Amino acid sequence: MRKPLRTLYAKECTFLAGYAAAAYSKSGVVGTFGGAQIPPVTLFMDGFVDGVDYFNQATGKSVKAVGWNKASQTGVFTGGFEAGVEAKTAAQSLLDQDADVLLPVGGPIYQSAAEAIRDKGGDTALIGVDADVYETDASVKDLLLTSVVKGVDAAVEDVVTDTAAGKFTNAPYVGTLENKGVGIAPFHDFASKVPADLHQQLDDIVAKIVAGDLTVTSQSTPK
Repeated sequence: MRKPLRTLYAKECTFLAGYAAAAYSKSGVVGTFGGAQIPPVTLFMDGFVDGVDYFNQATGKSVKAVGWNKASQTGVFTGGFEAGVEAKTAAQSLLDQDADVLLPVGGPIYQSAAEAIRDKGGDTALIGVDADVYETDASVKDLLLTSVVKGVDAAVEDVVTDTAAGKFTNAPYVGTLENKGVGIAPFHDFASKVPADLHQQLDDIVAKIVAGDLTVTSQSTPK
């Protein structure tokens, strides 16, 4: 039996993305919405909201996250994972609340969010999911603040290394910041638009999470 390359990645990497979104925001509002209300989606949203809250605690600011309430586990969903009217409408509902950073969680729905952002104009930013979308979809690269990334390469290396050492098991691979199984992508075209010290702040957060001094939790239950 092969070792599953399943990653419970959402909480830690979207925590960083939420913090970065709050640091970038000019309106003081950021937003997230999902394709379906299932743990693989809401885990992302939990982490994002917590990252925004942590930014507020660390800086004394009051950036608001709309589209998801972690405590009540209620929020904005499109009902599926396809780009289209429902996804664009969901994105627009957050933009109408002055959100200037959007994290759409659910595959291609980010493309509809990009359409809504372009219709609005201004400096509203998009956050990609799963891979560095700046590298995988040139049509939206100019909108991308960053992406939350699954380190599939780290997972494959873990399997290969374990196999070579005779330690191969069928236990799920759990991607963390510590084993570099998760993370966020570079800011790319937005590098000059984020606060100059944001990289250092994020490095400090990663160090605290890895050391166990900062625990990222979730209301959602992964499956």
